Amino acid sequence: MYKTRKEAAKACEYEGNIAIRYSESAVRFAQNGECNKAWGLADTARMAAKCAMQAHEALWNLAGKNMTEAERAAFEKAEAGINAARKAESAAAAAVRKASNK
Repeated sequence: MYKTRKEAAKACEYEGNIAIRYSESAVRFAQNGECNKAWGLADTARMAAKCAMQAHEALWNLAGKNMTEAERAAFEKAEAGINAARKAESAAAAAVRKASNK
């Protein structure tokens, strides 16, 4: 999928940032009880996080432990994206539980 370290690092950074941005919005909607919007954004965050982790794996395969500082930051951004997506899904699920108890 990615032929160079630069491509993989760029994808880690880009997709990780998207996952984080959508996750933050999903959490805000979940906190406001807007379950459908929260789940929609959480789903988008999950897809971006999945793409980020594919790039993450590719970067590891291409660079391994010999990553530059910038590559390491991009690598970690992908990990932050997947963690944010998990948080968004948890928040959306909690919002649904809360709404169903009313």
